[in-house]
Amino acid sequence: MKKTIIIKKNYEFQYFFKKGTFYSGNYIEIYIHENKMKDNINKLGIVVSRKVGKSVIRNKIKRLIRESYSKVEENINNKNIIISWKKNSNVKNATYYNVLNDLMNVLKKAQII
Repeated sequence: MKKTIIIKKNYEFQYFFKKGTFYSGNYIEIYIHENKMKDNINKLGIVVSRKVGKSVIRNKIKRLIRESYSKVEENINNKNIIISWKKNSNVKNATYYNVLNDLMNVLKKAQII
């Protein structure tokens, strides 16, 4: 399993939002930035707005995104990735397979996979 570092600092999020390349899918939006480290370490940040719902729903979405990322983690090398949930997406349709398919489609669009 590859090493992935979780992004927690606000200034890192702001930097990757500003400098990253934007790709969008049905449920998620992704900002991708090249990682300068030579250790093949990925950095991952997950963003779910308060407008999506209460904390239980937001944490459920974060768990779905984390699990779907772990499936495709082996194919990604030296990237800083921020995955953001779209505010207008229907949370009731948020199943593991829908999120995984959407993540795969967006990463293919970004030519990472």
